[in-house]
Amino acid sequence: MKKRVVTLLLVAAMTGSMVVGCGSNSSSDTKSETKTESADTKTEEKKELADDEYQYVSAEDTAKADGVHVLDVREWDNYVTGRVKNSEWCPIFPLEDDSLVDAMTDYAKKNLNDGKDIYIICNSGKRGAEKATGVLRDAGIESTSIYTVEGGAKALADVSGALTTDRTEENIDWQYVSGKDAVAAVDDKDVQILDVRDDDTYKAGHLKGSFQCGLKEIESADAQTAMYKLATEKMDSSKKVYLLCYSGNKCAKTGISILKDAGFDLDNLYIIENGAKDGDVSAAFVTE
Repeated sequence: MKKRVVTLLLVAAMTGSMVVGCGSNSSSDTKSETKTESADTKTEEKKELADDEYQYVSAEDTAKADGVHVLDVREWDNYVTGRVKNSEWCPIFPLEDDSLVDAMTDYAKKNLNDGKDIYIICNSGKRGAEKATGVLRDAGIESTSIYTVEGGAKALADVSGALTTDRTEENIDWQYVSGKDAVAAVDDKDVQILDVRDDDTYKAGHLKGSFQCGLKEIESADAQTAMYKLATEKMDSSKKVYLLCYSGNKCAKTGISILKDAGFDLDNLYIIENGAKDGDVSAAFVTE
């Protein structure tokens, strides 16, 4: 795995950049060490980084990374058109929006302070990643755990299969609720039922009072954006959500991934088992 540390002051003065190889046990007084990658242990000590130093990881290594946080800080319209599988979305654009700094700080303290490395994806691996790095450092994240994906999303786009719009194979512990329990929750004010079947199918029969946003085209950026807008503009992120799809599989899983991006707690998100094929569910359908 190729990672390197760059000091901005040196970059301004020198034509070459400092490259740090991994897997070496040697050390130097003039170079910051990166960690040694090993299946069993990490033996090299990391040095603290100055405020003007940034660590980099290649797009190729990011695409196959495991056991790290891949933090995408791009705006939604860019992120939704192609993201790294299992990446976490926490935008820092537009850079002038101070509320995003506060949101990222809260997210970092809650989700990123676990000792795992963090790979930051911005549009080109520059301004957004640098600002996000500063926010994470200020939030108490060890600077030696933070890496910028070199070249950002533009570089990832050149790596075959690195970016995807498929959300069905995320590292999420999918939770399920039976059709019977879902029907019993129709009038429960603390439960929201979200139907992700297409418009015509929904009109032909659905559970009373349910929200609806079609996700039949699960990899469509437009469909995912429509779901995101519904979640952030009309739904309550503090309440449970039961998702109904055709059979309780890919459409519902896509919906849960989007709701996660919209700020919903995964502990409150459930797939209705067997979806509309469940007998109790289909028997309770209304058409109004």
